[in-house]
Amino acid sequence: QPGSSFKPYVYAVALEKGLRPQSTVVDSPVRLGKWSPQNYGRSFRGRVTATEALVRSINTIPVKLSLKYGRTPIVEKAYEMGVQSSLRPNPSIALGTNEITVLDQVTGYGVFARGGLEAGRHGIIQILSRDGLLLYDHNRDAPEPKQVLSEDAARGMNEMLVQVTQWVTARRAALAGIAAAGKTGATQAYRDAWFVGYTGNYVAAVWYGNDNFTPTRRLTGGRLPAMTWQQFMTYAHQNVGLKPIPLIT
Repeated sequence: QPGSSFKPYVYAVALEKGLRPQSTVVDSPVRLGKWSPQNYGRSFRGRVTATEALVRSINTIPVKLSLKYGRTPIVEKAYEMGVQSSLRPNPSIALGTNEITVLDQVTGYGVFARGGLEAGRHGIIQILSRDGLLLYDHNRDAPEPKQVLSEDAARGMNEMLVQVTQWVTARRAALAGIAAAGKTGATQAYRDAWFVGYTGNYVAAVWYGNDNFTPTRRLTGGRLPAMTWQQFMTYAHQNVGLKPIPLIT
């Protein structure tokens, strides 16, 4: 399960419907039938901005957004952005209770990294004939990427997600001298811990968990996953011309 690292898909739908990073939202109790989601600290902050709600990973806000804008549009948007795992529009979808793959997360977040264009995940770059003739080149022959998230929504998401590495939740993922954006995730009983993030150059996702579905030792996304992501991305950006995150830098 992706946990809170799924929340950006919820906010992406909301931003396309008119929410803005500076919009005021209310962190307060919400109930769906017998289910009442709780925040990590078991408390409520009241009126906050959408940015603070996402960066601090407040649980009540994305649930309220899913009630306001619908759970089916969240599923549809995730599919548009490249998620291929089966998603169910259940009440807790906003909190990342559907299971998805690490590759799904990289593909979905790649849309933010490309300013709203689909990431177009692929496994083949080129195909050459036995004689060396170039038969296929992905950059030349692949279909033009579609705009699956509006530029306004992509700009807003990038504005919000770039602050995750600057605030408390994922400072361990910050890259020296490189703008980075992303989101942490953790699930019930600490079975899954994520950090999914991107720069103007690369997108990467890190997941930690046990193969036998047992809990970890209270591992959260802002700890080992963020640290792993930081080390990997620091190495990946060596001797690379740095590109800005689209639409904001």
